[in-house]
Amino acid sequence: MNLTRVLDVALPDIPVRTISHRAPRMPPDAVWKEHFEDGKPMVRVLVASLEAMYRFPLPNWELARLFDGVRSYEEIAELYSRQTGAEYSPDEVREFAASLEAVDFWYKTPQEKNILLMQKDAQKRRKALKSHKSKYGDLAQITFPAVNPDRFLTWFHKYTYWVYTWWWTAITLAVFAFMTGITLTYWSEIGRDTLRFFNFSEKSWADVGTFYLVAVGAMCWHEIGHGHACKHYGGRVPSMGFLLIYLTPAFYTDTAEGQVMATRSQRFVIALAGAWAELYICAVATILWWASPPDTTLHSVAYMMMLITGIASLLINFNPLIKLDGYYMMSETFGLVDLKESSTAYVSAWVKRHIWHLPVEVPYVPKRWRFGYVIYALLSGLYSYTVLYVVARFVGNISRNFDPDWSFIPELATAAIVFRSRIRTLVNFMKFVYLDKRDRVRAWLVSRHPLVLFGVLAAVLFLPLWHESIRGNFILEPERRVVVRSLVAGTVRGVYADEGMRVAPGTLLFRLDNLPLQSKLGRSEADYQVASMRATSAALHYSDIGPSIQDRNRLAAQSRELGKQALALEVVSPMSGVVLTPHLGDRLWSFIPEGTELTEIGDLSVMRARIYVSEYDIDKLKVGLRARLMVNGSLRKWDTEVASIAPQSITIDPQLAEATKFKGLSPPNFYVVAMRLANPEGSLKPGMVGLARVYGPRRSAIGLWWDAARRTLVRKVW
Repeated sequence: MNLTRVLDVALPDIPVRTISHRAPRMPPDAVWKEHFEDGKPMVRVLVASLEAMYRFPLPNWELARLFDGVRSYEEIAELYSRQTGAEYSPDEVREFAASLEAVDFWYKTPQEKNILLMQKDAQKRRKALKSHKSKYGDLAQITFPAVNPDRFLTWFHKYTYWVYTWWWTAITLAVFAFMTGITLTYWSEIGRDTLRFFNFSEKSWADVGTFYLVAVGAMCWHEIGHGHACKHYGGRVPSMGFLLIYLTPAFYTDTAEGQVMATRSQRFVIALAGAWAELYICAVATILWWASPPDTTLHSVAYMMMLITGIASLLINFNPLIKLDGYYMMSETFGLVDLKESSTAYVSAWVKRHIWHLPVEVPYVPKRWRFGYVIYALLSGLYSYTVLYVVARFVGNISRNFDPDWSFIPELATAAIVFRSRIRTLVNFMKFVYLDKRDRVRAWLVSRHPLVLFGVLAAVLFLPLWHESIRGNFILEPERRVVVRSLVAGTVRGVYADEGMRVAPGTLLFRLDNLPLQSKLGRSEADYQVASMRATSAALHYSDIGPSIQDRNRLAAQSRELGKQALALEVVSPMSGVVLTPHLGDRLWSFIPEGTELTEIGDLSVMRARIYVSEYDIDKLKVGLRARLMVNGSLRKWDTEVASIAPQSITIDPQLAEATKFKGLSPPNFYVVAMRLANPEGSLKPGMVGLARVYGPRRSAIGLWWDAARRTLVRKVW
């Protein structure tokens, strides 16, 4: 046993008092400025050597400025009493100095810093032993050495200060408006490509590398925007660095002096400047993409810059739920400080206190802010966990592009790394709850409560409380639908319907032109008129009556047939319903052969759900069972019942196969189960997919488990 380790942990450190007792001194590198917050004068002080910012009420700051390292507490008390007109004792001044000493505000010589480090070394060693950091480092944040961009920003600001003038802002807003117009005009293309671009499920390693390089350039420009605004409002920018957050590139810029030297509105501009600078790139890239010919390098590069600095970037930078630009802009707008930490601490403590009845103290929050704190904490937490989940899915999408079978390994590993601290926090919370409730639970179990617990457990296990259910993916389609085809060939001269249009029986959909048919019809009708006259003349003269009548009848039949074909040049709806085919106008002035499918019309008042049920569950189904359907993207649920079950298995619809991802030695066969859904309001549309659950009789939990085990045994062993 290591006795040294035992003593180091068990015995407290007794620090040696080696620091001389001299009067405190203001840090020589302190930068400060007076502000008005909530109608009161406050002083913001930045100490660069400590990398810390302090907020003082104005009287306290006036007192702190008297500490020059030479004056004694008695001299400072006397001097401050003369300045304020109130009497202050040396003990009060000494207590004030001690409070600032507790937050390491006063200046310390290099020798004093070394002594303090020596005195704190034991505590640091103990923390290091408890932290159990990986020898491979922390992948949550990998920081690279920073650079000092202050000289560059000073030179850059000298030639670009005019970007803060009113006329340049007006020009910029006009360009942004033009960019927005282009984006909205081509949104069907840009929105779809933005999702695909950041999905990374169809990208090669070269695409991933290109994305990283372009993203690094955009983020560097973003941080230069923050530094440029800080420099404009009188602050220095001592450092700018690069880091990887869960292997994702990121930059950071020290604009702390801007938080001290700038006013509230100017601090808002400093927070906005990064996203504003990215919008410059997005606007230029959008205009170049719109103006350049397709299939050119300029067109492709501009489009990539649009996708990186466009919608996705704005949603991240302007989102106040995470501590990025949007959060700091909101903080400056409402004058809130540490909203995320304060709201999270308040909600967490409130839940522990009032839900779990733990001995914790809830931080005080004014009543007018409590509801807002709760809403913000919940939304912020949900968004933060969503971002962490997206990071894990991001890695999984990249891995699936190269090896779909084993992509779950890097995805789960990334999730474990990302959620590591959250899991550790949850475990510590569960330990806290257990230690607090342990004695109470033991006392409850020792009494007669075990009988009650056993009865409840037996009821849950053996009573028929649980529905036997079957799940399956479905796709919606109209129960009644027809395909309208062209009965004759022709050129489309008019289109009178569009997707989503409601039509009645006989509504004109298309008008076709067929000049040979129309000419042939006209000639046939003329020949019929001549043949009729000849038949009449033959009847009057009693000569060649038979051949004349036969010729007239032949031409009459020919004219009727051609007339039917001519009537088919006007294509009408055979039923009432909704036009389901998109882009009907694209057929205008195009030639279509006979039998071409023109459009599809469906009656959406009653929809049919085609549910694909695995062969392993088909024996549980029967017509008439109750079912419930939920469409993807909707919170509403539709109640229905099983209408029919297909007698033969088929392959699953491709639209649903992507979502199920069936893997194994042999994929299962599927049976189509049809269900009818009334759709009077028309909220259900053809092609919608979702999840259906068919409910069987109620059974006990033991029965369900036994049935699952029996099925597994029969399927795998028998």
